[in-house]
Amino acid sequence: MPFDKPIRRIAIVGTGVIGASWAAEFLARGFDVIATDPAPNAEANLRKYIDMAWPSLIALGLDKGASRERLSFTPELKEALRDADFVQENGPEKKDFKIQLFADMDAATPPDSIVASSSSGLTMSVMQSACKHPERCVIGHPFNPPHMVPLVEVVGGAKTSADAVHRAIEFYVLLLFGPA
Repeated sequence: MPFDKPIRRIAIVGTGVIGASWAAEFLARGFDVIATDPAPNAEANLRKYIDMAWPSLIALGLDKGASRERLSFTPELKEALRDADFVQENGPEKKDFKIQLFADMDAATPPDSIVASSSSGLTMSVMQSACKHPERCVIGHPFNPPHMVPLVEVVGGAKTSADAVHRAIEFYVLLLFGPA
């Protein structure tokens, strides 16, 4: 399957420090962002982080359409992923948890969407092992914080398609450096 649809709506799964930084970056680049996290106070903490990061993003230069108003939040994973063009996952680095989370995300996300993980401790081959569409799963591991350091490591797994890796790289390059 080609992964060439336009990316307009991004789902953030997990809104701790890394997920919140990603959300700030995506908003600053003019994307619609829907975030999800079951933790208590997750939405309030996310919005506080974005408000704190926003002056730095203004100083770096916002893209056309950039707005904190483009952020929505739901505690429901399926709702967050239903219309996502791109998913940036930022959950705990626990093998069994990630395998189940990727299976759940895979089932809830349109099959032509890329599902990326900020993981630095698990391989994509492990995380995608229970997915029905493992070909679209990639590591998209940022240097920290993502909204300040324009560097992302992209790695596929054993079942990831070369097209998905290529599309993820194109997306991150455009996100972090703008059009060529």
